[in-house]
Amino acid sequence: MRSRRGANAIEFALTAPIFFGIMLALMDYGWFFANQAGLDNATANGCREGALQDPADKKTRKPIAHAKGEIKTRAAMFCDDNCITTVLDLNSGVYAIPQRSLQCSTSMTFAPLVGFAPVPKTITSTSFYRLEWQRTP
Repeated sequence: MRSRRGANAIEFALTAPIFFGIMLALMDYGWFFANQAGLDNATANGCREGALQDPADKKTRKPIAHAKGEIKTRAAMFCDDNCITTVLDLNSGVYAIPQRSLQCSTSMTFAPLVGFAPVPKTITSTSFYRLEWQRTP
């Protein structure tokens, strides 16, 4: 019977780079999807909070300013200064009431953990909410 000394070390040396490469790619994909889900959540909830504001009320902030502030607060965990948020009041002044809604978009530059997975450089999220108070300002 022939000796098998060192066979396990050679097999490990051949399979370890593939195994660790797959594990690092999975970590990158997980990090990407966690950031995407967090940005989607921040955009949707911030836009919803802005849509609940009464545009004619003088005591509260306007829906656009409120939505921008809420999105910035909720997305602070994911993006420091690299988030770009736009909030549009759709159909304001164009159509008759009750057609007003908010469109909130947020985009951020994404930095992968390791760089083993092909992921996009920017993450974007868009959300639409109909304004609760359908009044003209």
